[in-house]
Amino acid sequence: MNPELPTEAVELAAAASKAFTALGDVDLARRAELDPTIRTSEVAPTFAQLGIDDLDPRSDDVSLAAAAALCEVAGRCALPYPVASALVRDEQGRPTAFVPAGRARVDHGDLLGAWRVGSIDGRGGTAVASGAPLSTRLGRFVTDLELTGADAPAPADLLLQLILQAWTVLGTVDRAVELAVDHVTTRIQFGKPISSFQAVQFQLADAAVSVAGLRELSGFTLWRWQTDRALARADVLALRLHALEVARSVLRTCQQLHGAAGVCDEYDISVLIRLIQPALRLPFGIERTVTELASAIAADGFVGLFPHGAAAG
Repeated sequence: MNPELPTEAVELAAAASKAFTALGDVDLARRAELDPTIRTSEVAPTFAQLGIDDLDPRSDDVSLAAAAALCEVAGRCALPYPVASALVRDEQGRPTAFVPAGRARVDHGDLLGAWRVGSIDGRGGTAVASGAPLSTRLGRFVTDLELTGADAPAPADLLLQLILQAWTVLGTVDRAVELAVDHVTTRIQFGKPISSFQAVQFQLADAAVSVAGLRELSGFTLWRWQTDRALARADVLALRLHALEVARSVLRTCQQLHGAAGVCDEYDISVLIRLIQPALRLPFGIERTVTELASAIAADGFVGLFPHGAAAG
């Protein structure tokens, strides 16, 4: 496995980052919450201009890496668009989403027309929005879908959508650490920057190491899915579990380092944390992920450095 993304993927990510910044960066998400039509009037055309609509991550290694890098960039600015799902579309252009068992609920489900959805219990099919977005505090664009057909996505496609979702989370936590570093560096207390306090330095170091570890695991899981899709379920669930744990720890630390400002939407950290919630809660959270990971390991095994259950030596 090569831990470095291909040059083509890096270049696409750089172009996308520049385009999303031109749209307003995190301010784009703020505007979209007030005017949801921005998602189709501004974000969708930008995708077309970048050529992202022609990108198929299942076609080759470079396209897969480009899709991952693109999702990371989207996570860094809380891009109000279902990037991971849109990238894993079928020949009819229908996006793919891993949904909770018994309920087809996805972020931005009111966009892109018909969807392909599937759950951990193997059920799924085509679906369309059954109403307007729920508009809750933790899911402004989360929408319930109604199943309309039995054309369920392949398991490998569902796993890929989950991988790309983890790359979105990676982008968010990486940006959160940058925002926290900037805040504690410029914020003065007791006559010196907050960043000069050792306790703050330790917290930021731990957060940075956690993000770096998530990046390594995200890259490994891309490679694992590409080389053995049939047996990648445990790896993908392990990535999701780690992404959720890192997000919970890192986002909490970064928000706390902002103090009371961390919960004010005038600060980007608050917007990032709020808009990443659907990716952390759908299709399931930490507890269910642990359960499903254990089942996947029992069924398919798990490739690791040490034998299963081996004691540390």
